[in-house]
Amino acid sequence: MSVRALLLSIAFALAATGLARADDAADLAAAQGAYDRGAELQRADPAASRTQFEAAVKGFQSLIDRGLVNGPLLYNVGNAQMQLGQTGAAIGSYLRAQRLMPGDGRLQANLAHARTQVKDRFDRGSGLLLEDVAGWWHLLTQPSRWWLGFAAWLAAWSLVIVRLLTPWQPIARVFPPATAWALGLVGAVILATVIVDVAAPIWRPVGVTVSDGVVVRKGNGDGFEPAFAEPLSQGVEFRVLEERPGWIQIRLPDGKSGWIRSLQASTA
Repeated sequence: MSVRALLLSIAFALAATGLARADDAADLAAAQGAYDRGAELQRADPAASRTQFEAAVKGFQSLIDRGLVNGPLLYNVGNAQMQLGQTGAAIGSYLRAQRLMPGDGRLQANLAHARTQVKDRFDRGSGLLLEDVAGWWHLLTQPSRWWLGFAAWLAAWSLVIVRLLTPWQPIARVFPPATAWALGLVGAVILATVIVDVAAPIWRPVGVTVSDGVVVRKGNGDGFEPAFAEPLSQGVEFRVLEERPGWIQIRLPDGKSGWIRSLQASTA
């Protein structure tokens, strides 16, 4: 992600919120510069490279903490976290970015790579089916799906009106009623994917473990027995079922559930 693209994102965010700060652009440039230096030093000086990536994460996160939450910033945080070996935190950042810019090719590629670094693997049961299906419609960006769905819906109603106002038989033969029904159905399905994207963070939040050795318990407290024999590694994705002070009830991709500490997870 270029500095120019990020600066534009910051500008739009500031314009929308009215929280213009003179130092935001400078902090963004400093964070991006730290990331670039970290990439340059990876082979020559790994220790210095790590220091730069840590500075980049801190800088990007500072902007996010100020309320400038957007896809490109979260994407860049995830990239820096991956360079630091923080796979779980990176996946968390990518998942949050995906909510804001679904269908972004670079984001999808980096998220897919991060997932290959996760130690724990689960057979998919009744867990994150929505994410599996959403992977198909996220091949198109949210605005593209919105306009495509709207166009199909508009075309369907246009055909209905033409058939009602034009009794000419060739029109009826070329555009039978099934055509309007098909276009209307396609438009409704495509628009439904946009609605799901907007509503999913509220009614179906997801999350990921950000540390190793996460013990899943049968209740929301250390006094409850572990739900599984082995703790979870970082990078394990889950569905959020319930949140209580300091604890999250999760459902894993294989359908099993339990409670983990909030500090050991990131939710999107």
